Amino acid sequence: MTIELAKPDYCIADYFPHCKKSDPQIEKCFLDAVESMRPRLKSGIPEVNVPALDPFTVPTLKLDRTASNLRLKATLRNMKALGGSNFKIEKFKLNLNNKYLAEVRLSIPKLVVAGDYDVRGSRILTVDINGKGKLRGNFSAIYVVAKGLAKPILKDNVEYLQVDKVITKVKIGHGHIALDDSDSPAAASSAATFFNASPGIVLDILNPLVEETTAAVLKAFLNKILGGIPIKDILTDETNTS
Repeated sequence: MTIELAKPDYCIADYFPHCKKSDPQIEKCFLDAVESMRPRLKSGIPEVNVPALDPFTVPTLKLDRTASNLRLKATLRNMKALGGSNFKIEKFKLNLNNKYLAEVRLSIPKLVVAGDYDVRGSRILTVDINGKGKLRGNFSAIYVVAKGLAKPILKDNVEYLQVDKVITKVKIGHGHIALDDSDSPAAASSAATFFNASPGIVLDILNPLVEETTAAVLKAFLNKILGGIPIKDILTDETNTS
């Protein structure tokens, strides 16, 4: 299926990035293209594999981490996040000198998250967390700095970009959650009350896991898009613009 995507007879729309490598304002070119696409990002752009941002859906997330004050083993399913299309790019840097390196700093005013959770044998600080049910959360004042490195790969003698590495720094200003566990309602209520009483403390403890998960989701998101669009259709130079 991926190989078939490498040879579609499609036409990239004008609003999609078409930027020259030699353009001294290449960052502005990409930012302008993102703003042109913004109205379409909410519901997604299927023809170029851009998934919907509202809601942004993650079918399954497996979390497994042990650190100071944290032992977490959880599976999250059917996760949906609303509010992602309201992102604002604060800063964008691109380095194309013999590599494909990018850094973006963005903010999201608010995310509303919902899904199913299954947590076993976990603990945050002194609170044991076990159970299975539904999760709802409101998170605000979200700031993300992401750095990514990509490399060109060949598919059917056509060059595509593949993201090799993503590192993120994430800061969440505030959060509030609700847990619905029909088998252990008291335990779910206790865990939610603990989080909501000190969201900043809990989010700081969870932050390395949040950053790791954000990087993994972002890498998969970008590779889904870049895997179907040849480099020459996004980045041009004087040798292929005539």
